[in-house]
Amino acid sequence: MNAAVAADGDDTDPQQLASTYGLRALATVVFDIDSGQKLDALYPPTCGLSEAAKTSLAHLSLPHCNNQDEGDTQFIVRFRDDPEDRELLFGFVLFRQQKDESRTRGYFQKALVLVSTKPYVDLYDRVLRVIGPLFFKVGPHVLAAVYNNIKSWPELVHDTPVVLPLAGTYISCIVPKLLDYEHPDSTYESDAESPLHSHFIIEGDDDATDIPDFNDVDEDDGDEDDDTEETVLVKEGNFVVSHRQHPPSPSFGDLLLSKRTHQLTPFENIGLYSSFVGLEESLWLLWQLAITGESFLILSPHARTCSQAALAFTSLIAPLQFQGDCRPYFTVYEADFDTLSSRQNHGVSNPKDVTVIGTTNPFFMKSLSHWPNALIFPFLEPPRAKVHSAKGAVRAEHTEAEETGTICLRIQKNVELDDFENSHRPMLLRRCPRCMTPDVTVLHQLVSPPEVRITQTTSHEEEPYVTINNAVLRKHFRKLTKDFLLPFEQYFGIWKASGRRSNLYMSAEDYMKPFTLPGLLSSIKPRKLPPQIKQGKWKALYKAFVQGPHFEPWFNYRRQRCIHDFANTLRALRDGVDSDLLLCSPFGANLSQEQYIKLKKEMEVALAFEKARSEVDKQQVRTIKKHLKAVKEKLRSFKQTQ
Repeated sequence: MNAAVAADGDDTDPQQLASTYGLRALATVVFDIDSGQKLDALYPPTCGLSEAAKTSLAHLSLPHCNNQDEGDTQFIVRFRDDPEDRELLFGFVLFRQQKDESRTRGYFQKALVLVSTKPYVDLYDRVLRVIGPLFFKVGPHVLAAVYNNIKSWPELVHDTPVVLPLAGTYISCIVPKLLDYEHPDSTYESDAESPLHSHFIIEGDDDATDIPDFNDVDEDDGDEDDDTEETVLVKEGNFVVSHRQHPPSPSFGDLLLSKRTHQLTPFENIGLYSSFVGLEESLWLLWQLAITGESFLILSPHARTCSQAALAFTSLIAPLQFQGDCRPYFTVYEADFDTLSSRQNHGVSNPKDVTVIGTTNPFFMKSLSHWPNALIFPFLEPPRAKVHSAKGAVRAEHTEAEETGTICLRIQKNVELDDFENSHRPMLLRRCPRCMTPDVTVLHQLVSPPEVRITQTTSHEEEPYVTINNAVLRKHFRKLTKDFLLPFEQYFGIWKASGRRSNLYMSAEDYMKPFTLPGLLSSIKPRKLPPQIKQGKWKALYKAFVQGPHFEPWFNYRRQRCIHDFANTLRALRDGVDSDLLLCSPFGANLSQEQYIKLKKEMEVALAFEKARSEVDKQQVRTIKKHLKAVKEKLRSFKQTQ
């Protein structure tokens, strides 16, 4: 490992090193002819990554592929810091491959990786675009400068276009506020009001030093100038810049995203259209596989393609949070390869171990031959139609039209995935029945692309038509999921049939309708369901969803949120209610002794809850004690009259 980068560390707690933006470390990975992939540099050295994590990082950052594409490829990986960890780290990778006859393999291969605890895809995708070329020009000393630069950024502001200084320039992006089922309290906090300005502009790094313009330097000075430029760009772990650039305005895509008023699930910023180009008609079937918890294998000759597709697949069911194990790019060298491959390799998905795997290695089709579902992107170039005459041209175009589109097949449980040969068309293989049909209206809303060839190895700003199509599809599938979940709303309110008297101290949970699958199915009116759900298949779809991995965490989260919101409403009402009114029925009649006893117990529970809060509301405590005193006096009067 590069000693210049791995040295000069301190004993700072690794957990304190991660900034509010989730940055844990920066690393570089190279291929060594003797030892294979290896970690070449890591900063900060005190980041606390385990040896297992470093090994995973090395194996995942250099894609296994047979294509000879040259250039830069950005993709995302996920790996565990420790085998016992439940949470996975994110690796944002910039991989460069260039032909180099002087090397044994014939190619220069190197990767720069940002390791993060947060899935901030847009942010680190843009960071890599800036620092990637700089790293390959200056070397590993850029790692410390980038880390210190990001650590100096201001406190994170969610869901607002922000402009951040980076390496003498600026990046503009939106960091979403992510939905978190496991920490529901954070979702109850009221969102801050939008700033008056259209976006924030953060001033540049104070440590940056102004130096002469590089453009004034004679280009004919050769290597000596290159060495001078390298020492000037990075100095003592910080960037120095020749001149300030003007902060950019938010991009078209950022302006669209800034209009949202809801929290996002992870990877919802990844475009559905850009991830599944040519597969638009299959998106509704993919949505079915995702929402019912079907395991999914995605194979592509390009790491970026399989990585983006895997993450986009998990985001199809937003606002539901995907509850499976998603590895957007995976290799056979991972320590848990055998564990993951054995989970679902029986022809049927196991809802408890839903796994989504993206890979570039065709070997997975053999090792995971009985995986429940698979999407295989084309490994072959499409055939070219031969045109000899005007009449022949028509026939050739017709033949080519028939050979485009997705091959979508339902296969039996005992059929192996590697029985299918490579094709120039995408192939979607599934073992479950189809419950969804495409929405033709939405497909007609998509903007046709210009006649340009889009490569899968580069990462540029999106074309406007791609941004528009991504927005159209995201809006549709988010609405589709919300409409699909509408029948469950009856379980997130006060149940009128509970037969219990309501009061300001009641527990909402006791008054909510209990859930049963037969009860849900009997309450659904098929005509009110989304039209994309096939008639006669809706019961199977809802049953599969309820028995799948996404239902219970989402249902419990919604119930807890309802209970929390209802309790806060009651807390706000208590201060304005006089004790005499509290002790009477809505019609002014006195309560029974049993009702007073029950009310007293509910008040005592509410008082204990208030005292246990991290920030005790003294006014609320006084109000509860006042009401409790009145109830106790009523109970004493009952005893005196007996």
